[in-house]
Amino acid sequence: MSTEQITSTSTATFATSPQMNAVSIFVAVVLGSSLIEFNELLFPPKLNSLAFWGILPVYYFGLNAWFGVMAWGKYTPFLDKSLTRMWILFTLLAWASLLALMYFTSRLPGSLSGYMWCLVVLFIFQWLGTSYRHRDTGLPEPLRLTIQFGSLTLIAAIAYSLWVLVFPPVPDIANWVFVFIAFAILVGYRVLLRSTHTWRPEEKQ
Repeated sequence: MSTEQITSTSTATFATSPQMNAVSIFVAVVLGSSLIEFNELLFPPKLNSLAFWGILPVYYFGLNAWFGVMAWGKYTPFLDKSLTRMWILFTLLAWASLLALMYFTSRLPGSLSGYMWCLVVLFIFQWLGTSYRHRDTGLPEPLRLTIQFGSLTLIAAIAYSLWVLVFPPVPDIANWVFVFIAFAILVGYRVLLRSTHTWRPEEKQ
């Protein structure tokens, strides 16, 4: 292998890797298909709709995560390893969980139990992805933050499920409370991640 080839390989980043291109296509399909399917929940905004406040943080979470991954990928060298494939797989599964969240949102309040448990699945995949990414790159990852917010989703999902089983039917006000708990978890996680993460792109400049 020539010196030029070695240099080009060592300076390749995740943002230009084939794996990231595959993720980009998957994300584009998820966002495109979801906007076609669920556009009536967002346009025009229905401020008195439970479904609107359920799907809004899902889009925020997804777009914020995507821009974050792309910004991170510009500064991180790429090495094609089995660990790399693992965290990319869990990243794709997390995106599939977001699509499932949108599906449950479109059927609120009847599907609120599925919505809450899908949040738990999302944070499980989020934790697995960051865990394997940490092992792959050696960079700090928000594992503790993900566990903390994942625990909150688990507590909320268990609490809602118990309410459904013990005191049915759940009153409308309680459904609103749990939807806003989910809103706070999804938005709060991304906001705290942005403000506390140690490998933000601006810190590498």
